[in-house]
Order: sequence, then structure tokens, then C-alpha cells
Amino acid sequence: MLEDEPLYWIEELDPDEDGADVQLGFSDLAAHPYHALVEATADMLATVPGVHAAWHEDREVVLVRAPGVAPELLADAVDRFWLDALTRTPPDPSYGWEPDPSRPTPTWTEQTPWPTQTWTEQPPRPTLREAVSLPPSRGRMWTYLVCGAVPAVGGLVYALTPGGSNGVIALAIGLVNLGVGANIWRRRRALGS
Repeated sequence: MLEDEPLYWIEELDPDEDGADVQLGFSDLAAHPYHALVEATADMLATVPGVHAAWHEDREVVLVRAPGVAPELLADAVDRFWLDALTRTPPDPSYGWEPDPSRPTPTWTEQTPWPTQTWTEQPPRPTLREAVSLPPSRGRMWTYLVCGAVPAVGGLVYALTPGGSNGVIALAIGLVNLGVGANIWRRRRALGS
């Protein structure tokens, strides 16, 4: 809200010949005195993940091609951008905006421009080798041994029962788990724990 008027609104569109599927409409109160911010909003939206293009159509309209991106995500990015930018951007003096004496007038300072990338990178996932190389704990050792003994015995029973299944899969799973458990036991013994 800027002086009791909504700053902007978002409408989903049917994709037109330009490919825009979201339209941001800015109020006159925002688009005229803060014309540079409306243009910068289009540039900022172009950096949002999933946005293919964003362009300033006319003074009060920004069109966005972002298939599959929720309008709420775009609204959140615009809100954060404008809340930051309004504290450091004076209105265009040609608009004739007079500050309201009853409201405190912010002091405008030159700061670095809005960052081009506002999204935090996710830490890389560990490789399979890193995930499997957990320290040898007693709990993991017993889990592998028990979860190996049960299918190994079950697979052996299936294999020895006449007319039943051959039990190879259960026996293989059990032997693998027993092997991992025995390896953890060996590593613990080498570490002296």
C-alpha cells in the first residue's frame, strides 16, 4: 500500500502471442513517481528462477513469461524488491510529488543497487561415498547385523523348504547386510571402541 492505494496487482493471463502469462499492473501513484523502479522490477523479475522473460510493456504494466511459477512467488519477490528500494529511491521530481508534512520524510541515500541474484544456493548434496562413510557406531552395527540375520535365515528356510521359493533374494539381502555389519564391527575393533 502506498498512501492507502495498492502498489500493484498480479493477474494470470492466457498465454498470448508474446508468451506472457502473468501481468503486473502498477497503480498511478507508484508508476509515475517511481517509474525507474517499475523498470527495475522487470529486470529483477528476469532473475527469478523459472522466469523466462520479463519486460516493461508500458508505464504501468510489466509482463512476465514464467510457466509453472506461482504468482505468489513473483509477488513475494516484488514485495521484497519494493520494500528495499523505496527506502533509498526518491520519487521522480517531474511528477510534482509533495511530501506530506504529517508523515516523516525518509532520507534518501545512495546504496548499492538491488542485487541481481536474491535466491540462496542450496548446499551440494553429499556423494554416495560421503553418505555411506558414516562413523562406525554400535547402533548401526547392530541394525545391519539384525537386518541381515533375519532375511538370511528366512532365505535359507525358503531355500530348504521343498516346493517353496528358492529364497535367493532374501538370502542375498541378508548376506549383504551381514557383510556391512561385520565391516562396521571390524572398523570399530580397529579404532578400539
